[in-house]
Amino acid sequence: MTTTIWILKGLIGILFAFVGSNKMFLSKSKLLEKGMKGLIELNEKQIKVAGGLELLGAIGLILPSAFNYYPILSALSALCLGLTMVVAGLINLKLKLSIVPNIIIFIICIFIAYWEMK
Repeated sequence: MTTTIWILKGLIGILFAFVGSNKMFLSKSKLLEKGMKGLIELNEKQIKVAGGLELLGAIGLILPSAFNYYPILSALSALCLGLTMVVAGLINLKLKLSIVPNIIIFIICIFIAYWEMK
């Protein structure tokens, strides 16, 4: 099961690192062109802050467990990233966009958090 958790953490970490860095370094118009329609009602500063938090969450998901230094931080990062998916899902619901990816990522984050706290 440990291998499965590491694979899931790696995938979720890569996903959030990629999306977070895109939000931090690309303009709002470029992000909307890429299909991130949920960002339409947010301003540039809000998008940059969300991107930075997603990037920090991705780092927090991997590094504490990798170095076995306060591994509970990985569980907390997974919970926070799951909370991010709740907020993103609510925004997508408001804009009448699909929430299926948000639900899947939320479930994976909660599973990672549960397993890390065991």
